[in-house]
Amino acid sequence: MRSNITKLFLLAGLVFALPAYGFGPDDYMPDVSVEDPLAEAELIDVFSGQTHRGTYTFLSRDITTFAFQETTKADGGVVHVQQNKTDTGQWSISGNIICYDYDDPRLLQACFNIYARGNCYYHYQVSVQGRSKYGFTARSVIAGETPSCEPSLV
Repeated sequence: MRSNITKLFLLAGLVFALPAYGFGPDDYMPDVSVEDPLAEAELIDVFSGQTHRGTYTFLSRDITTFAFQETTKADGGVVHVQQNKTDTGQWSISGNIICYDYDDPRLLQACFNIYARGNCYYHYQVSVQGRSKYGFTARSVIAGETPSCEPSLV
């Protein structure tokens, strides 16, 4: 009996100690009300000619995985792969906003502010088809890098 009580106290101590180690996505999320998104030069450096792998906060078009891979080519082309669906289009940067416009007419042009946490990039939508629309939509890391953020979400 004494052994079970000791185990219970050890388990409770471990559970309460976990938040101190910084686990959980809220520890990594940027505070967009006070932080600045990446500037144009930073966006170019992080996205131009790079492939990002990441996760969305939503599902769409009969796709059952949150994971995606997106290559933003230096020539302005973009290739997006999610599950077994590949989409192509164009990407552009203006100021601190990056926009994606895909060839598939069902995919609406979407623009984002990007915030960095270590080597993790948080995508906050600012518009869809030129209309204001705000919110956290995805997190990514440059392919081949080990994420410095909560790994279950990248």
